[in-house]
Amino acid sequence: MDGLFSNIEDGLFELAFRTDNNDQKRRCFDLMRDMRYQRSRVVQSFAKRTQAAFASWLAQSAADPAGVAAAENPRAVRMAQKCTSHFGGVLQSLAERSGYALGRDIDRAELPINPYRIACHFIESMRALSFDDRSIEIVEDLFERFVLERLGSVYGECNQHLEQAGYLSAAEQPRERDLQLAI
Repeated sequence: MDGLFSNIEDGLFELAFRTDNNDQKRRCFDLMRDMRYQRSRVVQSFAKRTQAAFASWLAQSAADPAGVAAAENPRAVRMAQKCTSHFGGVLQSLAERSGYALGRDIDRAELPINPYRIACHFIESMRALSFDDRSIEIVEDLFERFVLERLGSVYGECNQHLEQAGYLSAAEQPRERDLQLAI
């Protein structure tokens, strides 16, 4: 979220500068003010939703993975699409290591920090603060650009922590079994 808020004004200035439509320019400047004013509420709402989803995910059994039955949000799918394909390998590794840690198979789509879920939490946070649909769309594009597209380092760090804690990816698990057999 820091990435969004440290870049949002520049992004909105850029959008306002690129358009000849005075209503669009005004919307961008009003949105700058609103986002500055609502920053703490957006961040708190997003953090609360993300934390609740994570707690729910940890508590789920293998027979009932978190959020699988939930209806897809087409806006969140669109926002997360590029990020999901770009970080697919590290997300897969995170899912495998998380599955190893929790003792159940986990698909990367189930991860509480996958791009789709993060996009959903952001959209829900914006709606909860009564932003209009057009403003949400503008900020969604900026969120995608300044948050989702930069998640690689977060995913890499999570993966590294799990690896250092001894949780194995699928590729590493057979090697451990071979070592145990050799002993």
